[in-house]
Amino acid sequence: MNIESLPEDFHDLGEGLLFFGNALAEVRSFASDLARGELNGKTPGPDNELATGLKSLHATLKHLTWQTKQVANGNYEQHIDFMGEFADAFNLMIDQLRERKAEHEQELAEIQKSTKELERSNSLFETITSQMTEWIVMIDKETGEHLFANHPIEKALTNDIFEAQLYAILLDYAKEMEEDANFLEEEFPLISDTEIQWFSVILYSVKWYGHNAVAAVLHDITHEKEQQQELENVAYKDMLTGTYNRHYGMKLLNGWIDQHKACIICFIDMDRLKYVNDVFGHAEGDKYILTVSELLKQFSSDAVVCRLGGDEYMLLAANKTLEEAEAILERLRDNLASDEYTDESGAITYKRSFSYGVIEVPETNTISSSDLLSQADEKMYEYKKAHKAERRDAPG
Repeated sequence: MNIESLPEDFHDLGEGLLFFGNALAEVRSFASDLARGELNGKTPGPDNELATGLKSLHATLKHLTWQTKQVANGNYEQHIDFMGEFADAFNLMIDQLRERKAEHEQELAEIQKSTKELERSNSLFETITSQMTEWIVMIDKETGEHLFANHPIEKALTNDIFEAQLYAILLDYAKEMEEDANFLEEEFPLISDTEIQWFSVILYSVKWYGHNAVAAVLHDITHEKEQQQELENVAYKDMLTGTYNRHYGMKLLNGWIDQHKACIICFIDMDRLKYVNDVFGHAEGDKYILTVSELLKQFSSDAVVCRLGGDEYMLLAANKTLEEAEAILERLRDNLASDEYTDESGAITYKRSFSYGVIEVPETNTISSSDLLSQADEKMYEYKKAHKAERRDAPG
């Protein structure tokens, strides 16, 4: 806009409109960077009041990223006192990691202390270990012969078929140990048709009545594994739908990219969710979300469905072409459209549908995960525009 070409009385208005346009362009660029997860882009200037909320979100995300890196480096003193339920889940994760680290260090210290005492004599070893809660087993390093156990196997194992598995695993570990290795630390499951029991084990190379033996110190960590799984569910699962969340989806996609794994990315956006929430309430909106989540799980048995947030989903599959994926999504969309929400009188109140965009990721891909997701998002908007008239004719 050429301000000088305007009548003098309109110069101030022209300058204001120019300032507003520049500010809006900054906000759109800044919002686009945040949507792609880009936190190091250009930040709007201090005079741009339109960007105040986005700059606050940007600062929060950068601080949260820094805290997450601190946790990854072993600093478990981080704490979040904002962001609601996410803060509660994050703080719970840190507390449990800190407790597990302390427990592990305490257990290791106890084992090291016991080991020193065991070295005094085999007789003293048997006397001491008979009083320990840990399960200690001695086997011949070459043959797997059972030389000693401080407690009956039946007391440590919850399933009758686990004993053979246990000794086979211990013998495999014993043979893996290097000749000059003093100990080996591992975790392993024992598996039956109905049950899984987890153990941690530290194996020590020892001499035992003329045998080149391995002493295995076992601890039942089944409960800890269950707690870890619950924590992972909090970290990786969407609380409402039980599908995976954005964090897990992007982590998986990055892993596939690093492995040069060909796949397809589907970006799905629910139609009219805001209308449903505004008119029928969020309880009905949640039912709509759950319906779409369950429908997308029918895409294929090995597809990964992730709720990115609100009305958006990402679906990842490694065994489908673009054409196959689009055909499946179109069929699922038709199934959803036939499931019309009706009130008590039987009148159609609103139609359910979604828009989608699909892209293929080749093995030779060099594009980042966030940019790939943006490409699928753009294709979704093309689909949404193409079906605009269809949605306009439907209720909502």
